[in-house]
Amino acid sequence: MGTWTKVLPTLFEQLPFTVSLIQYELEHWVTPDGDSIYGRLPESVQGYHFGPELRSYVLHQHHACGVTEQQLLESLWDRGVSISAGELSNLLTLNHDDFHAEKDDLLTTGLFHCPYLQVDDTGARHQGQNGYCTFIGSPEFAWFGSTESKSRENFLSLLHRPWTTLVLNEHAMSYLEDHNCPAKWRKVFQECLCVHFFNRESWDAFLDDCGLTKPRLRQKASEAMLYGSLLSHGVRSDLPIHSDGAGQFDVFIRSGCWLHAGRPIERVIPVNKEQVEEQYQLLCRFWDLYRELKAFKAAPDDKRASSVRQHFRQLVQTRVECSELREALSNLAVKEPELLAVLDDPNLPLHNNLSESQIREHVKRRKISGGTRSEAGRQARDTFASLKKMCRLHEISFWSYLRDRLNGYNVIPRLSEFIKKAVYGDMDEGFTNTF
Repeated sequence: MGTWTKVLPTLFEQLPFTVSLIQYELEHWVTPDGDSIYGRLPESVQGYHFGPELRSYVLHQHHACGVTEQQLLESLWDRGVSISAGELSNLLTLNHDDFHAEKDDLLTTGLFHCPYLQVDDTGARHQGQNGYCTFIGSPEFAWFGSTESKSRENFLSLLHRPWTTLVLNEHAMSYLEDHNCPAKWRKVFQECLCVHFFNRESWDAFLDDCGLTKPRLRQKASEAMLYGSLLSHGVRSDLPIHSDGAGQFDVFIRSGCWLHAGRPIERVIPVNKEQVEEQYQLLCRFWDLYRELKAFKAAPDDKRASSVRQHFRQLVQTRVECSELREALSNLAVKEPELLAVLDDPNLPLHNNLSESQIREHVKRRKISGGTRSEAGRQARDTFASLKKMCRLHEISFWSYLRDRLNGYNVIPRLSEFIKKAVYGDMDEGFTNTF
């Protein structure tokens, strides 16, 4: 016990936490004309009862360390901070417009500068209802957005979030034709070609005026509008979207995860020795093919790419007695374009581990806290998860980042600049990572 009593004070000295009450006296001047001029509080405390250091601490503990509001409240009380539960909630969720704007910049910059996007989604309850959180990112950035749906229309809406205006153009018409929209409605939309809509509400009103009431057709029309608008804003039509194969991400160029593609073969339960041997041989060939692709990524070569394509087709055309294995091979054959997209672009990943590891942030928070109750709370959760992950990706101290922004130092560049640096390598790193 004597050893611990000597060590503990040293540990607490390294983590100082002092509480001080500051009273500001603002000057009041009266001009000869009778007008009043008042002094102003420092920018870092305007609109708050607490200073930037405590606000940084609260945000870091909750969003970076996963401390729940109740535990954080009790910790602050134990340290002598006089704060109510409502005020703590406000510090965590309100008046973060600058953070929200910086988070939105991440998606815009990633769409225009990253060579591909990785995506995934997971459940995220809000106001007692089931919802979803979608991750959009790459090795250069991370962005989270929570909504009530996980449809393709929802995914396109998330990609379109930086912009409000919508346009019905030739790209939208091509989308409708590719997705078998009835000719009657294509003719209606063709007459309104190049019409711009200021927001989603005006688009929905247009559909109502047209008499398009069937939910499925409205959804397809909205998908086409969002798709065309994205291209009109400069998003590449050949932008690869790497996912686990979920249908809602089937936009632009699809790239598939090999780990997910192999699971249907692994899940088959053989009933005799012959089926056991068939499954074993298929899995060996499947993972041999995966290793061939890894070798191709390390040293791209047309001859090796041709060999991989040949071996893939031989695998999916293998004759087996087990009906479930035949079905798994048939599904694998359908996914050939997305699984072999890496042969056309060796930069694409072979698995979706990045997305799954990033979105685990929301899975852990969902298990601990259940869900969000206010729109401001949901927005704050997505924003600070995105900003924290960005800091982790680029080896920036999230604590330093919060203090930099809340104190108004602005020494750390906008996080979107780090995306460009990672892609192009042209940013000056003349800032300190700690304060």
